[in-house]
Amino acid sequence: ATFHGYYFRTAICPQSGFSTTDLPISRYLCHDKGNARTCDHVTFSLLPYMLVPYRQLSLNFMIKAVWLRISRKLSLFEAMDVIEMELNHLKDVADFINISTLLFWQQMIQIALGDFLSSDTSASSKTNHEQLHGGDGFENFIEILLTYQSRNDGTPIRGPDAFALDFYQQSGGVERNAPFLFGRASQHRD
Repeated sequence: ATFHGYYFRTAICPQSGFSTTDLPISRYLCHDKGNARTCDHVTFSLLPYMLVPYRQLSLNFMIKAVWLRISRKLSLFEAMDVIEMELNHLKDVADFINISTLLFWQQMIQIALGDFLSSDTSASSKTNHEQLHGGDGFENFIEILLTYQSRNDGTPIRGPDAFALDFYQQSGGVERNAPFLFGRASQHRD
């Protein structure tokens, strides 16, 4: 691929207080190479590892918001209040999420769990992998995401971001047009 310019994107992490409307995202022109091409796209973008395709909020914030709801067995309405009090350091949480988005994030994580279980990556230990089957598998998966430490030497990334990056790299990265674990880029949408 050849660098083809960039576009600006909004990126927000209410948990850390980070917010920008002008994060530059690199675009590349595809030269129709690679052994796992899944579409006829001419260009593609590379997102920073903490962002999810088509979402402005950080992956870490989304997973922690779902974890608060699941681990404390909160209703959707109760979860919104807890997220507001414990994770949000910007302004009114209603500016960022609502019940529908919280449910979408939960669905996104459930899809990621299925994708992870069907893959042959080693982004988690065998013991952890066995804990992901059965009734508590979803909750166990979120726990693994939150406590994950990258196995790549010299990589200070931890948590869901590190898990997603390790999964992407172990699945072949850009050389094999690897899918993102959380969210779908346009070339991987059904």
